[in-house]
Amino acid sequence: MNRIKAILGKNALVYMRVFRIYYYDLVRFYKYSNVKQLFSNEDAYKGRLTILYHVIEKGLTMPETRLGFGLPVIKDLIDLLQKFKKEGYDIRCLEYQHSKKVLGEYFYFHQEQAFTLPEEITQQYQEFSNSIVQSPQVHQLRFTREEYFKYKDHPFDLFSSSRYSCRNYSSRPIPAEILKKCIGLAMKSPTSCNRQLNRIYVITSPEVKEEVLKLQYGNRGFGHLASTLFILTANISYFQGPNDRNESYINTGMFAMSLLNALHHHEIGACPLNWSVDHKRDARLRKLLHIPDNERIGLVISAGYLPDTLEIASSPRLEVDQITKFFA
Repeated sequence: MNRIKAILGKNALVYMRVFRIYYYDLVRFYKYSNVKQLFSNEDAYKGRLTILYHVIEKGLTMPETRLGFGLPVIKDLIDLLQKFKKEGYDIRCLEYQHSKKVLGEYFYFHQEQAFTLPEEITQQYQEFSNSIVQSPQVHQLRFTREEYFKYKDHPFDLFSSSRYSCRNYSSRPIPAEILKKCIGLAMKSPTSCNRQLNRIYVITSPEVKEEVLKLQYGNRGFGHLASTLFILTANISYFQGPNDRNESYINTGMFAMSLLNALHHHEIGACPLNWSVDHKRDARLRKLLHIPDNERIGLVISAGYLPDTLEIASSPRLEVDQITKFFA
C-alpha cells in the first residue's frame, strides 16, 4: 500500500510539473498572440497583413491562376491596411508596403486578362489607392527550371539564397533512391542529445496523397500536382522531462530545413505545408497513415520535379538589422 501511495504521489508531482510549465506557455500565447483577433498592437496587424498578402501572392503564382480568386481576402486586406494607417503605425514597414504592391499586381493582372472584377471591390480599391502614395508595382518571381537550380552546387551563400518554396510541379515521379538520398542528407541535421527522434512518412500513392491534402490547410490549387508528400513527425518517447516539451518541434524544424536543402540539391522543388490543424484532423491523419500515438506530427512537405517554367511568390524578407540584437 505504501508503494502504491508513493507511485501515485510521484505521478501527481510529475503531472503538476508538466501542467505548470504548459500553463506558463498557454498564458503567454493567449495574452500576446492575436488568437483573440483584437489587433492590440502593431505586430498583430503585421502578422495578419502578411497572411493576407501571401494568399494573394500564392494565387498569382498558381500553375493555373483562377480569375477573380480571393475576393474576400482582397476586401479584408484593404480594410486592414486602412485600419493600420488609422492607428498611426509605421506605413513604411515592409508588411504595409508589400501589401500595397501585391494589391496593385492583383488588379493589374485582372486588367491584363480583361476580367471584370465586382464593382464593389474595384471601388474599394480605387478609394484606397486615392488615399495613399503609390509605390512601384511588385511582380512575382519567374524562372526557367535551369535558372532556378543554377546555384544548386555553388557555395552555401548562393545555394541558400536560391531556394524558394515551389508550388509548380511536373508529373514526373521522383525515384525512390533519390528520395532516400535526400532523407539521408537530412539525417545530418542536429538532434537533441543525438536522440534521433525524427520520423518521416513518404507518400507517393495518388489516393493517399489526396486524403492527406484534404486534411491540410493551404495546398489548394497546387498540392495535387506534387508527386510526393513527406509527413514529418518526432517520437516524444525520447524525452525525459517537462522542459523537453518543445524539443520535438525544434528537431522537426531543423530536419525539415535540411530535407528542403537536400531536395534543392537534387533539383527537386518543394514547399513546406503547416500542420496547424485541430485535434480531429490530427487524429484522422494518424489513423490514415497508422502513425503511433507517441509521435507528434510536425509538418507536411510537398515535392516534385519542376516544369520548364514556374512562378514563385516574391515573399520579401526583413533586413538583418530589423531582427537582430547584439549583446557585446
